[in-house]
Amino acid sequence: MRWPWRQSRPDPSAPGAPGAAGAGGGLSGTGELRLVKVAYANNLPEAELIQSLLRQEHIPSMVQRNGGFDIPDFIAAGPRDILVPVSQADRARELLA
Repeated sequence: MRWPWRQSRPDPSAPGAPGAAGAGGGLSGTGELRLVKVAYANNLPEAELIQSLLRQEHIPSMVQRNGGFDIPDFIAAGPRDILVPVSQADRARELLA
């Protein structure tokens, strides 16, 4: 069974389609959301502060732990990367500058 949204999904190779080269939509050709790093935080509270600044400007974001600190014992400690969709990256960098 095909889901309804898959039937009406635009061709990703079409000019101006999300994920098309130069479209800046943030979606890859497979429909996956592409995220880029726009900021670095030393710990979770700092990352949440940056994320709240982005949220106030309606920029979706995600916090990701750096590889070496992905240990459950370091719940709030350790560096974090703040990721946003490619289409919002320039705006987010301007806001955080």
